[in-house]
Amino acid sequence: MPTYATIIDLLQMEGPGLADYVTADELDQLLDGALPHGLIADRYIGDLNGSTFANVATDEDATRADLLTWIGWELEVAAQYRAEDAAEDAAAALRAHAAAQARQERIALNGRDAIIERARENGATKDAIAKALQISRPTLDKWIQDRKDRALFNEVIYALIRRDTSQTDQAMLFEALGIRDTSGQASAFLAGLSTRTLDDLRDGERELLDRAEKRARELA
Repeated sequence: MPTYATIIDLLQMEGPGLADYVTADELDQLLDGALPHGLIADRYIGDLNGSTFANVATDEDATRADLLTWIGWELEVAAQYRAEDAAEDAAAALRAHAAAQARQERIALNGRDAIIERARENGATKDAIAKALQISRPTLDKWIQDRKDRALFNEVIYALIRRDTSQTDQAMLFEALGIRDTSGQASAFLAGLSTRTLDDLRDGERELLDRAEKRARELA
């Protein structure tokens, strides 16, 4: 059987790794400093003494010292992986929270718009609606204009999606459908508009796109 200069040489060429010698709980304890590294080194040496596939040239004391160094390296790698996993989990949780919050905002926004629209259909004046909602008249006017802009951009963005476009453009445009930020919709619409010719416009679409482009350039 082959003989390696040190246990580190053997492990680098043949393995096994630290995960083969510790449980998940023990790895936690090692990373927390609650479990002595020497206990795990003894497991390696026990396996090495009974091994029939490889040997090392160093004596047991030197081998044990090398093992402690090796275990330290392995723990550094494990700690780095855990930190990366924790960071990714935190980012995923943040993305999920943001998505859920955005959904709730859209629901609230749609409900607010529906209330305003019904009040206007029933003959309520803007001043009366603003007073009932406890907002200023300019704020109400902005809400109404935002609703008109979203409706316009949703329509023209969907018209762009129907045409040949790259997957990247489609993802960008789909993401812009229905979002609250009208300036974001305007930017996405202008970006989508710039990547294609519109020679096959349906009746009325040219006028609609021209109107949307003018409004988008005002907002973007």
